[in-house]
Amino acid sequence: MRTVVMALTIALVASQHVNLVPDLAGTQTYVYKYEALLFSGLHQEGLARAGIKINSKVSIRAVSENTFLLKLSNPQLFEYSGIWPTDAFVATKLTSEVAAQLQIPIKFEYTNGVVGKVFAPSVVPTTVINLHRGILNIFQLNLKKTQNIYEVQEDGVQGICETQYLISEDEGSNHTTITKSRDLTLCNERIIKDVGLTYIEKCTECQKRVKSLSGAATYSYIMKPTPTGVMITEATVQEIHQFTTLYEIHDATQMETRQTLTFLEIMASPIIPISAEYLARGALQYEFSTETLWSPIQLMRISNPQAQVVDALNHLATKKLEEVHEDVPLKFIQLIQLMRFASLDAIEGIWSQFKTRPNFRKWILDAVPAVGTLAALKFVKKTFLAGELSIPEFTQVLLATVHMVTANLDTIKTYSGLALSHKVQETPVLRKVAMLGYGTMIARYCSGSLECPVELLKPFHEIVIEATAKADTSEMILILKVLGNAGHPASIKYITKFLPVFGNQIPLFPMRVQMGAILALKAVAKKEPKLVQNVVLQMFVNKDLHPELRMVSWIVLFETKPSMGLVITLARALQKEPNLQVASFVYSHMKALTKSTHPEFALIAAASRVAIKILSPKLDKLSFPYSKAFLLDGYEDPLMVGAAGSAFIINDAATILPRAVVAKARAYLAGAAADVLEVGIRTDGIQEALLKSPFLHEDRLPRMKQVLKALKTFKALPKKQPLGSIYVKVLGQEIAFANVDKAVLEQATQLTTGGNIPELAGEALKAMQNGTAFQYAKPLLVAEVRRIFPSVAGVPMEFSLYAAAVAAGNLKVRAIITPPLTETISVSHLMKTDVKLTAEVSPSITLQTFAVMGLNTGFIQAASMAKGKTHTFLPLKVEAKFDITKANFKIKGFPIVLPVHALTARFETLAAAGNIKAVNAERITPIVPETVVLKHSQEAYTSMISPGDLSSETIKTVMSPAEEPELRTSVPIHKTFCSVVPHIGVNVCMEVMSCDATFIKNTTIYNMIGQHGVHINIVRADGPAVEGLELEVQLGQRAAKKLLKEISFADAKTPKVKSVLQKLRKILEGEQRNKNSSFFSHNTLFYSQSTSSHSFSSSSSVRSSNLHLSKDLSSGQSKESFKPVQSRFLGDSVPPVVAIIARVVRVDRKLLGYQLTAYLDMPNSRVQIIVVSIAVKNNWKMCADGVFLSKHTVGARIAWGAECQQYAITINAETGHQGPSPMAYLKVKCEKVPTIITTYAKSVAEYIPGAAQMTGLAISDEKNIKRQIELIILVPTERTLDIIIKTPTMTLSVSNLVLPIALPFEAIQAYPENDVTNIIRNLYIETSSAKCSKVRNTLTTFNHKKYNYEIPLSCYQVLVQDCTSEHKFIVLIKKDDVFEHEDLNIKVADIDVDIYHQKSAVKVKMNGIEIPTNNISYQHPTGTIQIEQKGQGIALYAPGHGLQEVYYTSDQWMVFVMDWMKGQMCGLCGKADGEIRQEYTTPSGYLTKSSVSFAHSWVLPADSCRDASQCRMKLESVKLEKQVILNGQESKCYSVEPVLRCLPGCVPMRTTPVTVGYHCMSTDSNLNMFDGIYEKSVDLRETTDAHVVCRCIEQCA
Repeated sequence: MRTVVMALTIALVASQHVNLVPDLAGTQTYVYKYEALLFSGLHQEGLARAGIKINSKVSIRAVSENTFLLKLSNPQLFEYSGIWPTDAFVATKLTSEVAAQLQIPIKFEYTNGVVGKVFAPSVVPTTVINLHRGILNIFQLNLKKTQNIYEVQEDGVQGICETQYLISEDEGSNHTTITKSRDLTLCNERIIKDVGLTYIEKCTECQKRVKSLSGAATYSYIMKPTPTGVMITEATVQEIHQFTTLYEIHDATQMETRQTLTFLEIMASPIIPISAEYLARGALQYEFSTETLWSPIQLMRISNPQAQVVDALNHLATKKLEEVHEDVPLKFIQLIQLMRFASLDAIEGIWSQFKTRPNFRKWILDAVPAVGTLAALKFVKKTFLAGELSIPEFTQVLLATVHMVTANLDTIKTYSGLALSHKVQETPVLRKVAMLGYGTMIARYCSGSLECPVELLKPFHEIVIEATAKADTSEMILILKVLGNAGHPASIKYITKFLPVFGNQIPLFPMRVQMGAILALKAVAKKEPKLVQNVVLQMFVNKDLHPELRMVSWIVLFETKPSMGLVITLARALQKEPNLQVASFVYSHMKALTKSTHPEFALIAAASRVAIKILSPKLDKLSFPYSKAFLLDGYEDPLMVGAAGSAFIINDAATILPRAVVAKARAYLAGAAADVLEVGIRTDGIQEALLKSPFLHEDRLPRMKQVLKALKTFKALPKKQPLGSIYVKVLGQEIAFANVDKAVLEQATQLTTGGNIPELAGEALKAMQNGTAFQYAKPLLVAEVRRIFPSVAGVPMEFSLYAAAVAAGNLKVRAIITPPLTETISVSHLMKTDVKLTAEVSPSITLQTFAVMGLNTGFIQAASMAKGKTHTFLPLKVEAKFDITKANFKIKGFPIVLPVHALTARFETLAAAGNIKAVNAERITPIVPETVVLKHSQEAYTSMISPGDLSSETIKTVMSPAEEPELRTSVPIHKTFCSVVPHIGVNVCMEVMSCDATFIKNTTIYNMIGQHGVHINIVRADGPAVEGLELEVQLGQRAAKKLLKEISFADAKTPKVKSVLQKLRKILEGEQRNKNSSFFSHNTLFYSQSTSSHSFSSSSSVRSSNLHLSKDLSSGQSKESFKPVQSRFLGDSVPPVVAIIARVVRVDRKLLGYQLTAYLDMPNSRVQIIVVSIAVKNNWKMCADGVFLSKHTVGARIAWGAECQQYAITINAETGHQGPSPMAYLKVKCEKVPTIITTYAKSVAEYIPGAAQMTGLAISDEKNIKRQIELIILVPTERTLDIIIKTPTMTLSVSNLVLPIALPFEAIQAYPENDVTNIIRNLYIETSSAKCSKVRNTLTTFNHKKYNYEIPLSCYQVLVQDCTSEHKFIVLIKKDDVFEHEDLNIKVADIDVDIYHQKSAVKVKMNGIEIPTNNISYQHPTGTIQIEQKGQGIALYAPGHGLQEVYYTSDQWMVFVMDWMKGQMCGLCGKADGEIRQEYTTPSGYLTKSSVSFAHSWVLPADSCRDASQCRMKLESVKLEKQVILNGQESKCYSVEPVLRCLPGCVPMRTTPVTVGYHCMSTDSNLNMFDGIYEKSVDLRETTDAHVVCRCIEQCA
């Protein structure tokens, strides 16, 4: 019975959960021993680390029920910089300085294991309170009574993070163990401060495999029961932060914190607070104070900031600038740090002291932006408004300040006062920079703040409303760019006011305003992708919008990372896309995405691969005139680095200049991403403004409008405003933009044509004649990237990257001018001037980089550091002489003063520790020591043992305790490489030093750490001194007199030379043995019977009809076989046309260098270039011979070596036909080449298969002729090519390669071969302009669409016209009613030109007066219009008016319009915009499906049959003459497209069927169907008759 009772008692006790909350209440004082250890470095023992240790006693005593006092006793601070773990911590003198502050008791609230508010006197610094928080953090326990394994979101020093608890009881030792772990990468409110990371985006997809920065903390508690509860007897904490830019497991650098809290005793003595008010100082979470002010690079004791700044300035500004000292960047960083502690008054005092001294003034203005404090910003504002800064100075300072100043509400308010001040607003350039900077400031503030008040943007939202009301285009564009920089989601509703989206009842804004609005959504898309997606999606699917708007909307849409379902849905919708520009752009973008390998684009790439299969592959054949998107990216997982480049080319009318181009570069590093650079250019209207004639007669408009009045529904296109623009974004922020409007173009034209250039050139020469000296130095804080966060001990730790550079240079220029310049300078005077320029320049650049990882406070620092230093210096002296009259140009480079330390680069990794009491006694230890004691671990050995060998015996052997540690020693590398540069008397030496840790482990990071250095020195070589290097060019007849060495060859009568001559003649003749030669010089070359059958067998992609190139390849009759060259050397018979001599001028006057001469033998169509060494006993030569064997064949041979006989390459190029298709053939045969060329060729060949796969080339391993490369180009059509490349080891081919322009074969054949001028003009017209033509009844539009139709008799039709409101020209066509010939009427400028056919001859009338056509040559007084005879017809040229050419013969006509007029045309020939699917656009803008209806819509109808135009027809809506049942009721239908019908009183003599759309309504309806009939919807399509020939009675109305 007793046993049963005992068992029940035990069970009852066990069922009651013990309260594990630490009991600190009562009247006793709990005393603990506390130790904190913080250090940074690699995990590998034996390498150096840096850190600190804190020792102290901790006393805790209750003050009230939930309030306690905490006091530190006997605190001690140690620092560490040594080899871990053998070296010892060193006590610092800092302890005595901070002990008094550390020992002030603080109060804290503590309830149920949770730490509440913290109280302390105001004299206690925040840094000391944070140390107390690190101790209190140990007591933070969120314990649950019902669970022993659970997860909570727990508050702590580092914020609210995910924490897991594990509670276990040890009945044997009567204590409870609590273990908790905190994942510091999963925090809701992580306490962290970033500097310089505003523009960095987190690449989530990049960090799925490995995180570049990770952190975790583990806590272990031993709790023992006490009479009143439980007590913490021991607590240990370990926290590790790992950072790596490389994906290498176990090789990340790390920062570690260890805490130990051990119970010592319970004392009765109380803790007495100091006699001061205890203020609330926050809660448990860490609070930042002055961490950002302290640079982690070097600890500085700040006592008098103003005086210390002056000292730093004296050190920097008084340095001579001939060469930048390598430590100047570090001094510049120190100057910035000192100025961060300076008040506004101090900065103003410094400015007042030095503003009149240029060197000091420049260093101050370069440093102020990087200071980044509110005082610095106020200084910039006050100084500018006081008029003490020039516009260039202020612009430079402002551009840098907005990106480097700390963005908070105070700085934004100050900046607002500056940006909106009257002085800034009245200067256009400053206003743009300041306003864009305002948006940047807001974006930077919002990126680092949990809340971003919309009130910050209120001034701009008000300007939006004001600018909209005033229709101020430039103001709207500027504000949109500001809102785009800010990227605030609240701006969406203001941005969409400018867009034609659902619900907007607003007037249509100019295109560039709408473009700016869409682009402004890009930054917002990264914050609110769904909201932006809805807006741009509406824009893209609206097919009534301009194609450019839709394409830009597509770009922004993909910034929102659409889902796979949305991408596929849009791809299906694109199948019916009427605009080819949009279709081409979207298709090319998705196709480019399919090849992406970057993790960020993985989901979109997968969606694009599916979508691309839905779209028609025909879209891939659209050539470059259509809009395209390009993407090239790469990402290396092991290195965690990558880059992506994209380019978007938007066209609208297939002009030479694209409408818009946007290019962006994006970089990835260590799981982060940034838009490094983005440039956008628009050229809308620029090309037209440059090429359009200024002579546009105003009296042309009434005549044009009188003609167009007949087209009652005609709607003119908007006139293009000549506007180009460019914007630049850096790190996602637009920093500058510029517009090029008509005024700017006129100013530029005036500058280039107004005679100012000679004047400016003369002024520059005058200044140089007096001697000009220029000194420049530019310091720059290239990077300051910091991430500061608290450790578990309450000590701030950080990762930092600093980079500073200083560039300096001296330039001295002097000119000697003969004859001297006069007061008035003209072009003719400059052409007769002999100018000698002497310039001395000594550029030098120094760059210092610091990567720091460790703890950083104002009184102690300990960190692992990587330091890099690069210094370059290369002085140069050059003398140039230009004698234009004698066509002589000479440049001479003088030797520099040797020796020169051209490049010094050093890199080292260190562990450094220091404190404020001993600033100059910083302890520095190289991370990699000379020797390392490597302890063998199980991990190290088992990695070398296969799984099958892991028996228990093996493991025992591996882990034997008797195993001796291995001693490994580094092996430094120190090598020097020297190379004498031939002939110029210098010796370049490169010294390489390296000491890394690969002797421990051969991984990337162990290769990097250590010490590395490279030095490149230029010293004088042995031998005669060199006076300089000289390059001289002589053109014309004086070339022969400049030769330093006579060119001669061996006697041609010797047998050896005879054989060489025979070989040369054979090559030059091309083996053309027959007058009727084949396409190539000889059949056996490539197309013999034995080889032709398999020549192209490897290129299965090339159409089968082109696989065999047989003997019947005909190029027509070639000229006679090339007569053998009687003289091997052309210099024996003709003088050289050019001589170029490059030589070394030595003091001993020995000739060294090379001489090039070129000879031209016009009668024999031969050119020869000879290069010889001018050294006396050197017979090295290079001979290049080229000859035109016929108009289809060119041959060349390049030989070099001794007397041009060692090595040789022959080249043959020919043209001809393969059947109906033109062909070109090129053969390069290597007779003998140096070994180095073949070696490199083999190396390059290894990359060809991969490159071929990327570019879409087919490749086969077919072996071809050795030492020979062949290129065959076949032209099946004017816009496609087939290409075959044959190398000795493989054959490459591609078929149907689409060309951006059509090849102008007709233009070449239109004139005789010797009429080069007209051939070139025709080539230009064919390639640059759009062509429309008609042969018989088939008309080919500008867009190459063909349709058949019959021209109505006696009625003018608009063939081609300028459809803008300018009406620069119009071309009408009419078929006469007698012979039914097609006549043209051209209205351009102030003339009317009729070109017609009469009595088998072409006649011309101008303004109604016939002019003779025999050798006609008319030129308009303005010089912009010409009429002349061309072949069998007449041609009119008016390119300045947009009409390139109108050509008319008795059986055909052709119209060419200028490239810049494309997309602005209308009429029977179409719009010339490349949109084949929208070709049939009527004058009203309606898109019909019938070519006949389209053609008839451009008829100029008559009002009555007595009209002077003799047209007897009109356009009208016709009723469908049949019964129609629509929607179950009888309906009457009328055409919504006008149909050509005879006038009243006239009867049709000839008709043609036409299919048009009809709109129907109930027969009971009384509505007038003709009211707005042409705007009604189409209910059905039916065929009716259109009249094309009418005859009227005399009594017609």
